[in-house]
Amino acid sequence: MDIVDLDPELAAAPAVRVRFRRALYWSMASVVVLWLVFFLQGFFPDVRAFSIQPQVRSGLLGILTAPLLHGSTGHLAANGLSVLILGTLAGTVFPRATLRALPLIWIGSGLGTWLIATGGFHLGASGVTHGLGFLIFTLGILRRDRPA
Repeated sequence: MDIVDLDPELAAAPAVRVRFRRALYWSMASVVVLWLVFFLQGFFPDVRAFSIQPQVRSGLLGILTAPLLHGSTGHLAANGLSVLILGTLAGTVFPRATLRALPLIWIGSGLGTWLIATGGFHLGASGVTHGLGFLIFTLGILRRDRPA
């Protein structure tokens, strides 16, 4: 009898490593996309058309595009680190739920901003990162998953 047969956690370890690598690669690719879009922003004099402008019909486009835009390298670094950590954690621990929830988080955070924010132009992936954190926390409680 092998030690893996005695300990189910050891038997699951290779699957967890595969999920971790997949989640890490997708998170890193997402951060690369954020940085590419940030550098491409330099070619557009005004990105306000792609940001969320609350309660203005033309600001609805920003629901889809605003999470890709950032106002500064500090803003981008903070969101990029959060996407990397929370995306990897969510994709490792709850891969199917994360895949299903991510479009809802993306659109829901943008729509919420469009509905309740006041004035100005809003951009950045903070709504997505907060949504990922909430997903991990909520699923951890609902599923009684201590590691989460």
